[in-house]
Amino acid sequence: MSKTKKNNKSLLNEEGQSQNRVDMGILVTVLGYCVLIIFLPIISFFGSKYVLEGFDLTSISKNIYAAIIAVINLHIALGVYLYKAYSEGDTPKQTIQKQD
Repeated sequence: MSKTKKNNKSLLNEEGQSQNRVDMGILVTVLGYCVLIIFLPIISFFGSKYVLEGFDLTSISKNIYAAIIAVINLHIALGVYLYKAYSEGDTPKQTIQKQD
């Protein structure tokens, strides 16, 4: 095999590996936000309900306030995800060019 064919194969291999790393990074980021979006409202609902036990409120009022807090936390998590997704779209991508 000639030297240029070996160089071309190594460039293709490097591009594939770097693309796999980028894809894995995106997957980890999306999974992290999914966990945040799912569990933050649940934790905040039950946590705020526990905190509200110290106040003189009816059971329905405690549930309503806890639900409002959970919805606010959900919107914050979604907003952070959308902001990050939108702001990352503006960054220029680096391209690997063939070197002679």
